[in-house]
Amino acid sequence: MSEMQCRRKAAHAAQGSTLRQSFQAGLEALRLESGLSRREFAEHLRIPRSSYFHLMTAAANPSLDYIELIAERAGVDPLRLLRRSAHPSP
Repeated sequence: MSEMQCRRKAAHAAQGSTLRQSFQAGLEALRLESGLSRREFAEHLRIPRSSYFHLMTAAANPSLDYIELIAERAGVDPLRLLRRSAHPSP
């Protein structure tokens, strides 16, 4: 998947009506900002690659504790990952 397709997917997910979709869009936006591949980003977050890929599926249901852990490791506020937009507010 190209970077442009990833950005479109992240933006589309952000328009979704669920918090899970917002989380996925926020996580993907962070990954794109980092310039890392999905594998590299999972390593950066110190989570198994399979866990990262699962987080991006419709079956994902991460706990608040897990979201906090990911946000801490990514160096962002957990709310940034839950906003209904893939872009941080100014």
